Parts: sequence; structure tokens; C-alpha cells
Amino acid sequence: REFGHVPGTEQTINYGSLVEPGTMLAKIDDALYREEVELAKADLTQAQSQKIQAESGIHQAQANLARAKAELEQQQSRLQQAERDRARAEQLQAKNSVSEQEVETAQSNAIQAGAAVAISRAAVAQAEAAVETAQGGVLAAEAAVIRAQALLRKAETNLGYTTIKSPIRGVIIDRRVNIGQTVVASLNAPSLFLIAKDLRRLEIWASVNEADIG
Repeated sequence: REFGHVPGTEQTINYGSLVEPGTMLAKIDDALYREEVELAKADLTQAQSQKIQAESGIHQAQANLARAKAELEQQQSRLQQAERDRARAEQLQAKNSVSEQEVETAQSNAIQAGAAVAISRAAVAQAEAAVETAQGGVLAAEAAVIRAQALLRKAETNLGYTTIKSPIRGVIIDRRVNIGQTVVASLNAPSLFLIAKDLRRLEIWASVNEADIG
């Protein structure tokens, strides 16, 4: 896409350019990688929103469970009172102190209170199941957020790879790519630039004719 510039100048990086560590040597077309980053950010935002909804759902489920337990306690109290009323009515019936209708009414109230307790217990069990389901939803949402964060980091890392930077301070002694050239990654990473670390110290291997050695 483009070459970098020699530090402190507008000169394009080329043969003989002095570079510092971190100097941008070249920029690969990053359009696709930027799109991947934007998609990963959108996925992360969606996952975080779903996590918030899941957490709200568990709070609601816990509130429903608390209400169901309170209702059960209230119904159990009513059942105890109804059982006492029935027992008292049956005792008074033995002494002919209450009518048969009053006894039947007390017995009916006790039965109804027992049924209400059973219904409340079922509601508590249902609320507890809802809490467990909501907890599972929160765990799944948290896992989705972690995965989305990992994908975003991966996309940002790939985007960062589109900027080729100098790893050392040195001199460009060979530029092996041109603008518009396709760079293909393979098992062996392509060599884009050849950088000499210090041209003041060179080791030269040369073939010299034996007759010229003298």
C-alpha cells in the first residue's frame, strides 16, 4: 500500500535509508483487517449486552424466588392456623358446643390451606429452577464475552501486522517489494527488507586469485 518515511524527514524508505527501532517501513493494505476489527467490536458489544440482560434476568429470578418463599411461609402460617381451628372445632363438636356446619367449614378451610401450601411449594421449586437457568445463562453470556474479547484481540493483532516496523537501528541495504505488489505469507515468511545493523564493522568473504595475494 505504501512505504514509510525516514525518521524526521519526508523521504520514503529506500536503499540506504537510516531507520530506528519501530520505524514504519511499509504499510500493507489493511481494509479487510479493519473490517474484521469492527465486526469483532460489534460482536463484543452484543455479547456484553447479552451478559447484562442475563444478569438482569438472574436478579429478577432471585426476586421471584424470594417472593415465592415469602408466599410459602405465609401459606404455611395460614395452614397452621386452619389446622388449629379445625382441631378446636372438632373438640367443641365432641362437647356439642359448635354446629356441624362450623366443623365442616373449619375442615374445608384446613384442606384449602393445605392445597395453597402445596401450590406455593411448587411455585418455589419453579422459581428455584428459573434461578438455576438464569445462572446458566449468565455463565454462557460470560463465556461469550470472553470469546468475543479473544476474537477482538486476534483481529487487532492481525491489523497490527499490516504495519511493518524496523526491529533494529540500521541501514536499508535491500528493498525487495514495490507498491502494489502482492505479499503472500507461507511457511517461510517473505523477506521485504534487508537491514544492516552497523556498516562500520564489516566481515567480507571474497575469492582472491592466488597470484594476486602478494
